[in-house]
Amino acid sequence: MFAPVHRGLQMTPERAPTGSTSDTLSVLIVDDHTLLSETLADALNAQPGFAVRTVGTVEAALAEIAEHGPRDVVLLDYELPGTQGLEGLRQMMAANGGRVALFSGVMGWPMADRALQMGAAGFLPKTQSLKVIAHAIRLIAEGEVYVPSAVLREITRDDGSFGLKPRELRVLACLNEGMTNKEIGRAVDLDEVIVKSVMRAICRKLGVTNRTEALVMARKQRLL
Repeated sequence: MFAPVHRGLQMTPERAPTGSTSDTLSVLIVDDHTLLSETLADALNAQPGFAVRTVGTVEAALAEIAEHGPRDVVLLDYELPGTQGLEGLRQMMAANGGRVALFSGVMGWPMADRALQMGAAGFLPKTQSLKVIAHAIRLIAEGEVYVPSAVLREITRDDGSFGLKPRELRVLACLNEGMTNKEIGRAVDLDEVIVKSVMRAICRKLGVTNRTEALVMARKQRLL
């Protein structure tokens, strides 16, 4: 289930999607997965009240907005060629004047939290149904922030662990001592390939992109 969220407020009660009575909503999908983005655009355009276009890069999106003006809602893939971390979000929010939601299939809740703190208009997993995505777009166009309830619960949970498992914390501790993946593997009795997999999981949970950032974040959050 999903819930609209107002900035600065707690999670609001969920409500069923309703039909839009407003003018047609202009939507820009920024995603390099062409098949997915064009399929979604075609499905939304087939419904009343949507005018959707797609581009594959942040640069193309900026050019589109410069030529045709800001959109009611922008759905931005988190991992795009030529962008790093949340830099694409910053650029798109500046160009569109807000109303930019992250649209991703891989981003963890820590990164979603950082994006929301920056002013993102929401976080939409790519796995959601057309009905849910259409509803979320309408809510964002109305000025609400849309986040999956499961993600919101993780964001508001204050256990300080980021969902890290004991093995992941041990790997982090080894990383903090300056060990290589091979050395970490010997220390915690794991194959080097498994260590790399664990590091990817740690980065995802901490909302970072590499082991250096993971170490910085872990120290900042006093996980070490």
